[in-house]
Amino acid sequence: MTSFSTDSKSSLNILVIDGSCEITNMLMRVLFCTGHSAKAFNHPTQALAALKNNSEDFDAIITDDFFHHTEMEITGKMLIESLLDIRKLPILVWSMQVDKLKSVLADSTYLSFLHKPEDLKNIFTWIGNINQSVIHEEDNFPIYQLIYGSKAADEFSEQALIDILHTSRKLNGQAKISGALIYHNHYFLQVLEGEEQAVKTLFHEHIAKDKRHKDVTIFNQEIVDKRHFKYWNMGFFGHHNHDDYELLGLTDFETHPAGAFFKEKLTQTQKALFGDF
Repeated sequence: MTSFSTDSKSSLNILVIDGSCEITNMLMRVLFCTGHSAKAFNHPTQALAALKNNSEDFDAIITDDFFHHTEMEITGKMLIESLLDIRKLPILVWSMQVDKLKSVLADSTYLSFLHKPEDLKNIFTWIGNINQSVIHEEDNFPIYQLIYGSKAADEFSEQALIDILHTSRKLNGQAKISGALIYHNHYFLQVLEGEEQAVKTLFHEHIAKDKRHKDVTIFNQEIVDKRHFKYWNMGFFGHHNHDDYELLGLTDFETHPAGAFFKEKLTQTQKALFGDF
């Protein structure tokens, strides 16, 4: 299984444009499980309309420049120029025709190019270089941090993990909570940070009662001097030694921003629960 390193320190909203449903579905799931969210379109004109109507909703764009629909009158060059006319966002052109496209574009200030399909893993390096404004810019309250560990339920699936991430990001955004989640060989590690009562309510009323995990144990809870994951509603690292979990080999713990944090915070006994991560 290929391991992708994601050095991104923020959760980005990414517009994905590709003529292949298989490609857009793959990118949406991969981006989601590496801490980001994506909205995908297989038709360029639909993507342009979405960007025009909600330009502030996106932080970056990943697009192919070649589409197989013969009825389309829009070329790759026209698409990219139209995207930039709407809003100047970082655009990654992931295509089999990048060299041809480079030769016809007058301005590549906002553009990056990768060859499809061999440069897939480098998409995450590109994402990691994108700067995003802080989700929680200023806090007028002390930051409370809670770290817990648990074991996944026996019938836990990859779809269940995606559902957990989706719910976590929604609830955390509403409660101004940031954090990171690790899933490793049937175990969870999670850090939550925000206003004390908000964190405690989320943990005791939602997380501790969730039937998708068991043996929930608080490892540490304290007031800290700052948020460690202020760019993330919920960052993610996942790994599982099983072919059914295709998305969980996408990140490298050594380079993931959560790696150093958990290694520093956890005791040797707590680390031993998770094996060699």
